[in-house]
Amino acid sequence: MKPYPSEVEGMVVSHDRPVLEVRFDRPDRRNALTDDMVLALIDIIDAASADEAVRAVHISGTGDHFCSGFDLSLRGGGGDKPRTGATQRQMRWHINRLVPSLQQCQTPIVASVKGWAIGLGMNIALASDFVIAADDARFWAPFVDSGFTPDSGGSWLLPRLVGTARAKEMILLGRKVSGADAAAWGLVHRAVPAQDVAAAATDLVTELAERPTVALGLAKQLINDAPTAALEAHLANEGLALELSSRSEDFHEASRARREKRNPEFRGR
Repeated sequence: MKPYPSEVEGMVVSHDRPVLEVRFDRPDRRNALTDDMVLALIDIIDAASADEAVRAVHISGTGDHFCSGFDLSLRGGGGDKPRTGATQRQMRWHINRLVPSLQQCQTPIVASVKGWAIGLGMNIALASDFVIAADDARFWAPFVDSGFTPDSGGSWLLPRLVGTARAKEMILLGRKVSGADAAAWGLVHRAVPAQDVAAAATDLVTELAERPTVALGLAKQLINDAPTAALEAHLANEGLALELSSRSEDFHEASRARREKRNPEFRGR
């Protein structure tokens, strides 16, 4: 199993089985991400995918905000001008690996969002399986407002979540969307008062950690792959997932529980 990064400046990782907690911890920068934080998060999600003790992942931010995106103050400055194409070459090993890691991880991921979720920070939340947002949280894709185009999967995630018209409103017009509107749009799972975000996220993470982990992970993959899959291929993938999940210990526990007229006790196996 790939180890979790032990110390990453600006990020706190705690492993309280069966939940892996990841918290962005740069409140003075509204939890803006550094290169090391992005790369560490990729490693953390990949490790959680292989760690059979982890049955849910929770991503949050210290203080009043979830994440204000990548810390652009770390870019530019002195030195020679980079070769043409430097940005897209860097993105391949950097943020372009992050959203696929979140989407392909078969362990369910919950993001709890207060305050700002901007750019890369917003896309990390939206690539998670569930988002619990404060009513007054703000989701913002500021790319075009700053004279450049979306990155980190924003132009892929938003149309799938809220449709083309609202995606254009957020990206082309720079519309800031409140947590309450995000829930009404289907952009996030649920919006609650800010003081209730932590409790609502804990309840959801706990529920997911107590559910049949193998079936959850396979079902997540089917849902995420469906928009780009041909029907025949998708049906074949459903058959394979059903074959695998029906061989899990949790499947047999559910069968026993039905016979014994009790609630199942899933162990994620």
